[in-house]
Amino acid sequence: MFKTRALATLLFWLALTGVPQAETGLSQRQWVVSLVEALGWSFGLPDHPQDLDYHRLLDGRRQWRIEGEESFQPGDAVSVKTFETFGPYSGSGWLNGLSGRTSATLRFLLPHSGNYRLSAALRRPGHRITLGGRTWEADGPLEFGRVVLGEVELTPGMQEVLIDLPPDGSFDYLELSAPEQSLIEPLGGWHFEEALTAEVLALSVIQLLHLEAALPPTPETFIIEAEDAAFRQGAEPTEARLLGEPSGGLWLRAGNLAGKLRLDFFLPSPGIWTLSLRGAGETPILARLDKRRTLNYPSPGYLQDQALGSLLLGEGNHSLELQLPPRTGIDYLRLDRRASRGEDYRRLVGLPPEGVSFNPTQIDRLLALLAAIGAPR
Repeated sequence: MFKTRALATLLFWLALTGVPQAETGLSQRQWVVSLVEALGWSFGLPDHPQDLDYHRLLDGRRQWRIEGEESFQPGDAVSVKTFETFGPYSGSGWLNGLSGRTSATLRFLLPHSGNYRLSAALRRPGHRITLGGRTWEADGPLEFGRVVLGEVELTPGMQEVLIDLPPDGSFDYLELSAPEQSLIEPLGGWHFEEALTAEVLALSVIQLLHLEAALPPTPETFIIEAEDAAFRQGAEPTEARLLGEPSGGLWLRAGNLAGKLRLDFFLPSPGIWTLSLRGAGETPILARLDKRRTLNYPSPGYLQDQALGSLLLGEGNHSLELQLPPRTGIDYLRLDRRASRGEDYRRLVGLPPEGVSFNPTQIDRLLALLAAIGAPR
């Protein structure tokens, strides 16, 4: 971490020294476009990208649903249907095959590379689905159902999926899912027409290089006891101390079956917060923050604090959903605020606390250095 922090400081020092200071009026859009191009992420963009395409790239989410009726090609021997005789469907319709075997080709743009888990919603056995050099046999029920296919490594850019349908087969959608990548976005989102500030530039570099945990801690700390969960199922309070002393005298633990719970919390101020769980078990716990970010708790053999990550969070209500494997439990969730003022971001990456402006030459030098480090997307 300190090595990475020192590297970030060096980046800015190299980029900002030896070049006259000049006000340029660079916009956030210009910075984002330059960042994407410099890091080689533009393969995940269409030929004529819009603002939304850049948002998708920097958002980091890697869950995509490819609707058959939106992605098949002219000339494919399939028809689009909208009736629900075979159960509910996704999107505006579904693809129906012929009395004999037929095929459809789906084309879509994938913004991010990764090892994706694939599933499909289809009807009737005997489908074959080909993507990324791999082929899966998929047997659907007599009504629409979701079938897990497997995993495939994909690079960003235009993808082509061959759907081979059995006689009277039907296809609804293909779903791709991979763990999220880091969010690169200021609080409140990008405002592409606004001027690029030192704070926005510094924060985006911090997020890019995963430096959030290097920000100094503050005294602001909150603890949410697991037994105060807003929702729980399959997990009961216990006073057991064999695995350690619980914080409030109790902790929640699943029995022989899996359980789940939801911890709600309110943050009085925005900023970078480090989330930690104290728990115990033999199997890692999957956590979902605000139905958006996936986090993992390794579940040590005894009650122990483990950081889930340091994230930029807004003021207001938040929730953490936890999937508890059998015999796994949670004592509490702890939130620690880190120094999150604009000057804190600037200081971490080696910028002066105030009075800094950028010119194109400085930005180009910084981008070249970031590209040399590399940041796959």
